[in-house]
Amino acid sequence: MESTTATIEFAPNPAPAIPFIYRFWRGVIRLWFDLTFRKIRVLHEDRLMEPDPALLLVTHPESFYDALILVAGLERQVRCLVPARLVKGLLPTILARGLGMIGHNPENHPAALETCRALLAEKAAVVTFVAPGLANSLGALATHAASIALTAEGPNSMLGGLKLFPIHLFAPVGHTRTREVLVDIDWPEIAKDLISSAVGSEQDRTQEVARQLEERCQENSFRLQPSALSDFLADLEHALRDGLKEEFESQPGGKQKLEGFELSRFVVQWAEQMNYLHPGLLVSLREMLAAWREASRRGALHRLETEEAGTWLSTPPGRAVVLLETVLGFPLAIYGLVNHLMALAVLYWTGLLKKATDGDKFTKWLWRGLVILGSYILEVILVAHFWGRRGAGYYLPSLPVSGLYLWRYTWLLPHQSRIAFLSMHRSVETAGSTRLRKDFLHEIYQALDLHAEMLGLPH
Repeated sequence: MESTTATIEFAPNPAPAIPFIYRFWRGVIRLWFDLTFRKIRVLHEDRLMEPDPALLLVTHPESFYDALILVAGLERQVRCLVPARLVKGLLPTILARGLGMIGHNPENHPAALETCRALLAEKAAVVTFVAPGLANSLGALATHAASIALTAEGPNSMLGGLKLFPIHLFAPVGHTRTREVLVDIDWPEIAKDLISSAVGSEQDRTQEVARQLEERCQENSFRLQPSALSDFLADLEHALRDGLKEEFESQPGGKQKLEGFELSRFVVQWAEQMNYLHPGLLVSLREMLAAWREASRRGALHRLETEEAGTWLSTPPGRAVVLLETVLGFPLAIYGLVNHLMALAVLYWTGLLKKATDGDKFTKWLWRGLVILGSYILEVILVAHFWGRRGAGYYLPSLPVSGLYLWRYTWLLPHQSRIAFLSMHRSVETAGSTRLRKDFLHEIYQALDLHAEMLGLPH
């Protein structure tokens, strides 16, 4: 008698239904991103698909805009914990309420923690920021996230299975060529494992969990590699040196020197922190720096070309004569090109236009001459057929003359016309390079002032 064993399969817990009002406002936000040509691409979203309680730790500086990015990019409903000071105005207030955002400030900190605990008990996904904003010290928000985890996984909690997901954002800023916002969902940390490794008082445990979260969140997948960051700092020092040099030279006397100038520790620390807090800012600054360096390189090459062209092209009369010939000689060059189209086509098809070697120079030039002479004879015969012998008599001398001038014009354009134009355009080119450098330095100074304000330091 055969025995059968029944296999009992448990259906997975269904994901909680997303409210209509949330789906409506998410659709509006997605449409707005599409209209502003910002595409949101989420990496490793499958790690967040299970309907388990999840605490999302955003490593980007806290902002209402970033909360909207996560709402628009993720298929799962997320409840964002945002500072109340960031929700200003009628539209942000309506969006925050419709999307179920949790506003918090120092006065209602315990209430915000309890709200997060209740949401996580319902297996929701809660978003919090661990990167500092203007009103927070460096570890304040990581401590806030650790408090949420400890509250949710406390001794009296029946939650279990809470996962903490570091979320890395790459948000382009300024005039960067990148138009795509990237969201990377990193491998999660198990809340119980973090909490079990922390010992001592509640405050000590909170600080230990916060320290582990900070270390994990600094592993930003979009950060620059150490060599690239070192190159950026070296280029930044060069740009700041040029800016100070120009400023010193513009002052009366201009006696200040730049010996011993180097980046301060404050600037280096700012770059290192932005590398994992806001790598999109560093990428934008690198692109601005690269544009300025490329403009400076082109300007230096063009200046060298004009200086080596001789005194004739360095004077206004000489440049005027060259540019005048370039304009007036253009119709004659076109006429010569039309006359020699047949010969050029034959030379191209037969390979006679290619550069001749030392051994067959005489032969190639002989064949070239025969092809040109043959085209002249054929063209004169055609002109004589349609316009008579008198027309052919006038046309024949123009063939070699226009051919010789076409040869000169093809030499004139790259060797003299181009140099004359570069000489006239050099002031505009220098002004453009200076403007790019000033724009770059303005962005750098603005970012440094913001960082100093965040740390409570004078600008």
